[in-house]
Amino acid sequence: MGVRLFTRRFLLLCAASLAYFVALGSTWPVGPAFVEHDLGGGAVAVGLSVGAFGFSAALLRPVIGPLGDRKGRRFLLVLGSVGVSTSLLLLVPATSVVMVVAARLVLGMGEAAFFIGITSAIQDQCPPDRRGEATSYFTVTLYLGLAIGPALGERLMETSGADRAFVVAALLGLVPLMLIGAAPGRPVEPPDVPLLRWRLHRAALRPGLMLFIGLMAYSGFLAFMALHAAEMGVASTGTVFALFATIVVSVRLLGARLPDRLGALTTTRLSMGFTSAGMLVISLWTDPTGVVIGVVVMAIGQCFLFPALFTMVVETAPDSARSHAIGSFSMSFDLAMAIGPLLVGVVVALTDRPGGFFFCAVMAALAFALTGPILRPSGTIQ
Repeated sequence: MGVRLFTRRFLLLCAASLAYFVALGSTWPVGPAFVEHDLGGGAVAVGLSVGAFGFSAALLRPVIGPLGDRKGRRFLLVLGSVGVSTSLLLLVPATSVVMVVAARLVLGMGEAAFFIGITSAIQDQCPPDRRGEATSYFTVTLYLGLAIGPALGERLMETSGADRAFVVAALLGLVPLMLIGAAPGRPVEPPDVPLLRWRLHRAALRPGLMLFIGLMAYSGFLAFMALHAAEMGVASTGTVFALFATIVVSVRLLGARLPDRLGALTTTRLSMGFTSAGMLVISLWTDPTGVVIGVVVMAIGQCFLFPALFTMVVETAPDSARSHAIGSFSMSFDLAMAIGPLLVGVVVALTDRPGGFFFCAVMAALAFALTGPILRPSGTIQ
């Protein structure tokens, strides 16, 4: 009999992850609306506010990763949970875009610590031959958060205002503190590496570059979809995120082993092809039906990009440097979330929101074309 994947520790860590992503997800429709309507910011201000956390997270991940290898995953989860909740509370007194950006920079620190801690702890618990499957199940918690959180945040904003939504999100961000006992503490023999050295792990370089290019379209989708859906006449923008997340969750649960079976190259190409098609539909079919169909196609595209590339990193890096490698790899996510919304915001300011989504479609098509040149050099990738 093989080693069990669904242990008590694994499930508790997934529950902690779900609470965290519900907290973050609840801010996706609230943040852009708060900046645009309450603070009077334009498209560039929305993009900068949404993406600001990515800059600080990207800067800190290569430092925080080795910290997790030395002090343990549990340390990172505490640091991340408290940091994220603090950043959400800082949005309550915000009266300018500058204050929102400052709060989002704090969010980046917390997000970097929590994400590295939770992903490393998940991999610590799973059998080596089921890493892709474990990653697919873990990321289900992310998309469940994207399904539940936005609807919650939108409801709170409509009934009680943005401040109430931010406070509730901050409280949800502290829930993981009750569950992190399932994560490993300080290792008995921590690796002898400098704590504060900024260095990218070699195993993360090529997969990280692919993730960065591949997520540019997704970052624009997150930043502007709520505003676009409302303009197209969708009654509840939270349902758009819920639809997206439901599809991703369903496909990942039913096809959790596909990244292991297909390999990173094939999986990434499928992801980028569907993503480009979905963004093209959203940009050209400007009514509620177009939004729904485009979101469905886009969701299929986002099902397996991260699990395939993440598994490639974890399989290449040694166990003693797992947090370092994951931190280096996930920095690409932060850079995409920071730069993508800003670039799309500029395009939206020069054209309109459909023009911004067309730009996203082009970026995904570019990622499709670059998948082979970036990933194929390794003889281990199929």
